[in-house]
Amino acid sequence: MPSFDNDENEPTDWTEKYRPTNLDEVVGNGDAKKKLVRWANKWGKGKPKKKAVILAGKAGIGKTSAALALANDMGWEVIEMNASDQRNREAIQEVVGRSSTEDTFSPDGEFIPYREGKRTLIILDEADNIFGKEDFGGVQEISQVISQTEQPIVLIANDYYSLRRRSRNLSDKLQKIDFKPLNKPDIAVLLRDICKEERIGYDVDALKAIADRSDGDVRSAIRDLQSVAIGSEHIKMEHLDVLGYRNREAEIFPSLRTILQGIDPHSSREVMFEINEEPRNLITWIDENIPREYTGSEELIKGFDSLSKADVFLGRVYSTQYYRFWSYATDFMSAGVTLAKKHPHHGFRKYAFPTWIRKMTASKSKRSIRYSLSKKIAKYTHATTDRITMEVLPYFQHLFVTDIDFRRNMVDELELNRGEAAFLLSTDPSSKDVISLYQEEPMVETKVEDKKEKKEKKDQKSLLEF
Repeated sequence: MPSFDNDENEPTDWTEKYRPTNLDEVVGNGDAKKKLVRWANKWGKGKPKKKAVILAGKAGIGKTSAALALANDMGWEVIEMNASDQRNREAIQEVVGRSSTEDTFSPDGEFIPYREGKRTLIILDEADNIFGKEDFGGVQEISQVISQTEQPIVLIANDYYSLRRRSRNLSDKLQKIDFKPLNKPDIAVLLRDICKEERIGYDVDALKAIADRSDGDVRSAIRDLQSVAIGSEHIKMEHLDVLGYRNREAEIFPSLRTILQGIDPHSSREVMFEINEEPRNLITWIDENIPREYTGSEELIKGFDSLSKADVFLGRVYSTQYYRFWSYATDFMSAGVTLAKKHPHHGFRKYAFPTWIRKMTASKSKRSIRYSLSKKIAKYTHATTDRITMEVLPYFQHLFVTDIDFRRNMVDELELNRGEAAFLLSTDPSSKDVISLYQEEPMVETKVEDKKEKKEKKDQKSLLEF
């Protein structure tokens, strides 16, 4: 099962949980890692000619992880600025400029004098995105900081040539190190290792499919794995249905920014009609991300008030089949949410895939089993399926778990399959409790281990040949 942090309602982000702690753990890009180490070693002898490097390549292929792992390998402290930070001239001078030329302190309070060789790695993430109005003067300030720095600096960019076109002076001061997308077998093996660590079973074909659709983006692959792992003890191909929504993010996220950051209600209404998505799905995207954008209590209340009105009209559509109400729902969830604020919002916000859709898709197989069980019990007891699901099934499950004779009788009377029996026992279909119900002797432990070892070898070969 997925790991949870201190807040029981918030799953730990696996991209952070399994972020490499040293360069050896960074998957792929062997040549890039060697160049990064050679540059870092020059700082141990003084200062290299190029005092800053830029790690260039598409998002999600390990650039930031490599920079943080390098700092850990070298015993350096880290100061990081990313796209969520304000990065104008004053902010960069205050955070990066001072750290690059003055002695500093570690998070533990240790004094770090650079004259004695103590180093702090300064990481500027998404350096190719500091060209907006809020970042005015930021590029020129970074160029000045690199000229004067006494500390190693790593810039990270998804689009190096965009940065070079806009600031040739800055790019000339950087050593460029290219990171390439990871190959699919490497990603598949990493996903397998995470499944083992999380004690989640998997079908090899499912891991291959996740690796294949990642297009070399290891961060995307890990997030996809976590999405399908929620509520599941064994990942199968059928669980990958939830990932179909992921392809829509590139289309939906820009529209969300128009609605949640802008103040033009007409633009908000227009983007709603441009998205090929039903209002009942769009409302979950907006609901998930309003709190990420609206931080003031007044605009948050007004935003959710408009969204609740949209939900009322959607309910009327499905209860009366009067589809003209869709236009009212669309207006409230677009223009209404936009007008909840008085001023436009700026800057980057990390929007998220709707938790409700992810959980409903992940629980699809369990809901299907619950329905089939209720249907069998309803036929046997001459009751409605809904009544069995709501009133009888919890007690039936309790008896099934606590009374062995009842358990065996119900398997025979209702002709329960292994999946249904496993559901009632809250276990896996291959467990001893389930096997014993179908009069199969459990395998000798040594044979089980041999079979498990053979399966792992077969899976390993299959993943590497992918």
